[in-house]
Amino acid sequence: MSRYTVKLATAVALSAGLVLSATACSSSSGSSAAPSAKPINANLNQINAVDPSQLKQGGTFNFPVDQYSSQWNVLNADSQNEQSTVWTMESVMPQEFHTTADNKLAVDTDYFSSITNTMTGGKQVTTYDINPKAKWSDGTPITWKDIEADWSVQNGKNPKFNDTQTTGYSQIASVVQGKDQFEAVVTYATPFSDWAALFSPLYPASQISTVDGFNNSYKNKIPVTAGPFKIGKMDPTTKVVTVVRDPNWWGNKPVLDSINFRTLDASSTPGAFASGEIDWEDIGPSPSIYKQAKQVAGASIRVAGAPNLRQMWLNGKSPNLTDVNVRKAVMQAINRVAIGKSDLSGLPWDVQLLNNNFLVNNASGYKDNAGALGQFDPTAAKAALDAAGWKMGSNGFRTKDGKEFDLTLEIPAGTPVATNEAQLLTAMLKDVGISVKTTQGVGDQFFNDVQAGKFDLTVFSELGSLPYFPISNVEPNFLNPTSAGIGSNYSRIGSPALDAAMNKAGSDTDPTQYLADVNAADAMVWQMAIHVPLYQRPQIVATKSTLANFGANGFQDIDWTKIGFTK
Repeated sequence: MSRYTVKLATAVALSAGLVLSATACSSSSGSSAAPSAKPINANLNQINAVDPSQLKQGGTFNFPVDQYSSQWNVLNADSQNEQSTVWTMESVMPQEFHTTADNKLAVDTDYFSSITNTMTGGKQVTTYDINPKAKWSDGTPITWKDIEADWSVQNGKNPKFNDTQTTGYSQIASVVQGKDQFEAVVTYATPFSDWAALFSPLYPASQISTVDGFNNSYKNKIPVTAGPFKIGKMDPTTKVVTVVRDPNWWGNKPVLDSINFRTLDASSTPGAFASGEIDWEDIGPSPSIYKQAKQVAGASIRVAGAPNLRQMWLNGKSPNLTDVNVRKAVMQAINRVAIGKSDLSGLPWDVQLLNNNFLVNNASGYKDNAGALGQFDPTAAKAALDAAGWKMGSNGFRTKDGKEFDLTLEIPAGTPVATNEAQLLTAMLKDVGISVKTTQGVGDQFFNDVQAGKFDLTVFSELGSLPYFPISNVEPNFLNPTSAGIGSNYSRIGSPALDAAMNKAGSDTDPTQYLADVNAADAMVWQMAIHVPLYQRPQIVATKSTLANFGANGFQDIDWTKIGFTK
């Protein structure tokens, strides 16, 4: 199992004066690959694109996911923004933008006629003109009040709202009605560079305006939707969510009749794909799954250069990892090149080391900020551990004050890539005198353990969100935890200085300065030694060859109305 989140960022900031409507805006997408590999093609995208009118009309898409959620409000921290939840909710909830394979944005006109962002009287103002046809599944129209509600529950003023993040929302001064109920005018107290990342997905004011509603309305149920599909059935026993065409949908009719989001653990997915029980599978960095998938009759392998990564988190509150110099030693003891080559051996993908916590290699503005911490240097690691008072014992492991230096590595059960990494990390850390014990979390218990801090080290994947913005998407990973919770900062430590650096970047309206400030914040994260981006994770999927408009999407979002099967 991989952790699929909506946190990884890659795009440049959108300028403050940009107007978005039915046409796409442009963003640059330069390339600065790791020296060990060829540059990634940011535009690589393989989805078997076919005009929906040329596809078989109807049918069911059997879609594997790795978790059956209990919290379906992805704005709520308890959802953990897990991709299984996000995929399901994307098919039934409003969004602002579509993204293309080359990372350009266009307003989703099913929901918004236009979105205009300007500087007016020294203030940043974003105006949302809502499509009057857009309605919630309970029959009520989508109005400015829904945007106001989504702001009020995420602006951080009431900690009882268990929100995933407040970034951007906390910088908004007001949300008011414009010329009518279908226009929302958002005014910022301070500029926010990643404004286009907000209000997606949108949830109904009727369900989330109160603390109880925000925390519980979408708990174990999905009461109100507004998409091309609606909830047909939720079965917690079989762990399947079925969405069906919504006859009240005002946009283009979906090709499919239904989608089954079926929960499978990683070890069961290859067999289910081979037997035809599911229509695609995520191969990711798994040579064995790739080899199996290539042998499946009627299968197609699709590859994209996506904003995804493998990563390791260090729990800064763990007794043996409270010392930043010890954490740095752990990082220098890890051979990321060896891990990447081992994980990706046999796959159609070169190892692309990541030396930036905010930007992937093929993102505009990418810069190597790792310094010495990005180098495999066990000699330096041993010296740092000696200096910290951890002395090597006769058994090959270090002790301090009579206690052995041991760490618990928590991994998701049934995930070959994580098991491989656990074996490699155990050997690498043993070489510098650190004992590692691996524990496995089954299903959603893995992320429950991570959220609760029941680990010293942990590894999982992170898949980029749409659209891709470094601050709004990645900042929650590194914000200083508060008494209200850690958000998605699994290291459990932060600093006011880092918060200030990220806030500065988030207030930039000049794209060049924005990226410079993002990189300044990234350099600070490296020096805190809390997170190790291992390598840029390939997006490699296997699909039925007849599956169209879906696959290795890369930077392109999924248009659920266009997915179908060829004739």
